[in-house]
Amino acid sequence: MRAIKKVKRLMFNIHEMVWWVVAELEDWLYPYCDRMTPDEQYEMRVKDPITGEMQMVEQHIQGLNERVERLQEEMLWAKDKIYKLENPQSWGVVDGQE
Repeated sequence: MRAIKKVKRLMFNIHEMVWWVVAELEDWLYPYCDRMTPDEQYEMRVKDPITGEMQMVEQHIQGLNERVERLQEEMLWAKDKIYKLENPQSWGVVDGQE
């Protein structure tokens, strides 16, 4: 019984190795038969859920990055204003001078 299990395990391992080699060979020979090339990935169009317009993925990503940068700038501005309101001594008024 043990000998049969060992033979089955050996045959399974050989089968996996052959399958892996064939898959690598297939990827080498036909690299983009079932997926897009790196250039085609950014040519995909996506639909904006708010406006319904079709946009290129690259433009969509760039728009999202601009939104994030704007929100970060607004957060820093708001944080600075909150700090100034919480600490009136930081308003630049020196005691005795107005």
